[in-house]
Amino acid sequence: MPREINGIPTDPFFKILATTVYNLFFHPLVHLPGPLICRVSILPSFYHSVKRDRHVWFWQQFQLYGRKFRAEPNLVVFNSPDAYNSIFSNHANVKGSKFYDTWSRNADDVNALMTSDVELHTRKRRLLNLAFNDHSVKAASPFIAKHIDQWNKLLLGLKKQRQDGWSSPRDITTWAKYLVFDAMMDLCFGAIMDTKEPGENPLKNIPLAFDDLVTYNYPITKTPFLDLLVWLKPRGLDDLLELVIPQTIKDHYTFVEDMVTKRLAQQRKRETENTPIEREDMLHFLCSAKNPETGKPAFDLKGLLPEANLLIMAGSDTTSITISSFFFYVTHNRRVYLKLAKEIRDQFASAEDIVHGPKLLTDCKYLRACIDETLRLTPAGPSELPREVLPGGTTIAGEHYPEDIIVGTPNWAMGRNEEHYGDAYTFRPERWVVSDELESLNTEEDGPGDWVGQKLAMLQMSIVIARTLWRMDVRLAPGTDVGAGKEKLGWGLRDHRQYVVADAYIALHHGSVVQVRTRQD
Repeated sequence: MPREINGIPTDPFFKILATTVYNLFFHPLVHLPGPLICRVSILPSFYHSVKRDRHVWFWQQFQLYGRKFRAEPNLVVFNSPDAYNSIFSNHANVKGSKFYDTWSRNADDVNALMTSDVELHTRKRRLLNLAFNDHSVKAASPFIAKHIDQWNKLLLGLKKQRQDGWSSPRDITTWAKYLVFDAMMDLCFGAIMDTKEPGENPLKNIPLAFDDLVTYNYPITKTPFLDLLVWLKPRGLDDLLELVIPQTIKDHYTFVEDMVTKRLAQQRKRETENTPIEREDMLHFLCSAKNPETGKPAFDLKGLLPEANLLIMAGSDTTSITISSFFFYVTHNRRVYLKLAKEIRDQFASAEDIVHGPKLLTDCKYLRACIDETLRLTPAGPSELPREVLPGGTTIAGEHYPEDIIVGTPNWAMGRNEEHYGDAYTFRPERWVVSDELESLNTEEDGPGDWVGQKLAMLQMSIVIARTLWRMDVRLAPGTDVGAGKEKLGWGLRDHRQYVVADAYIALHHGSVVQVRTRQD
């Protein structure tokens, strides 16, 4: 006989049956279309998170069910700009879901991104905004330019390796990861890592650790036992997970703690001795930021660690994803490449003139359009960035959704919305400049979904691309197709003109393989 508590059966089979009946016939999302198994179980979503093709799976379902579908019993995802604006506007009645609570190592390891606590997120973001202002972004330009110049020299090689002047093939993903990591470490801590330099360097493993972290953790965030895991984390699970995480991730955390500790000590010593500021790096701005409510330093060591970790891991990886995807698309689209190279070379008399300022960020409209088009086709976060509806509910695309429903807009599928973009699978930067009425989802002004470091990331990408294309010609290495879609990859990934990524919360990627030479004109 089934066990009972106060006359209510507690048998596991009865619980599963009752939950299934509720999800099928009484749940607030029962009217929405979607695969039958997704209406009763989170397992399909979990399965595709393990396969790392969840972004493609979302896109496939939109082709079958239209603008929205029920992806999990309590998750509805949308494929429309209206839904995106409703969910991610600054005044939306939503918060980050429990998905974000699984990423922290412990109760102290909470940054502005990885928390579902609305007040904590708002407070941390407000404090970060004190450091990421226009002055700090402008001050970052010389640090970024220095590393790009050295990167360009290394790309070209110390001497010509071929009779025709083209370099040996370069896997742009690896090169971009090392460039951005070196620049971010210098920018944040004044630390010289030299991972982009040739030869052995144990630090070269550090910028690769983020891929290990997301690959390890992403399926955990999609498990059917998410609520239980979040509850267990402060009750001993964090300590257990610390024992089993990959060594590369442990090494990264130790590395960041050492960097922050040293840099904070230098900053406090300077303030005590009242010595002049040696350099205005990002840690200078974070350490100097004052809490407007108390007048005291906004960050102590405990508060700086998670934010510094966010800057290094998220800031470095998301920027390198965009750089890698950009070079894939421009080397596969000769017309775009020639038009962009001409704009950059006509606009600047020398590569050294390409710095933070109106010429780069305003006058180079086609450069910005190429970056926006790259972000459309290869978003750093391919899936839905889930939000939980707060008490009182919210209206999305004209329909009301009650409290506790999880909602989102998968970015990879959104960028391929034929109804919105028309020729959605074509890399056509002109779509961002042809009409003032067309608005990018990635504007310079603060808007839905903006990250606090977005302006800095845009500056870095702009200088990387502009200085590189001013100095050199770039082409796809003959006979290579690394990163390109293939017929065998199946529905959604067959197009060889599309850059293929894996979904592990951020986009894991490889390629393309390019060759460079000193510009010939």
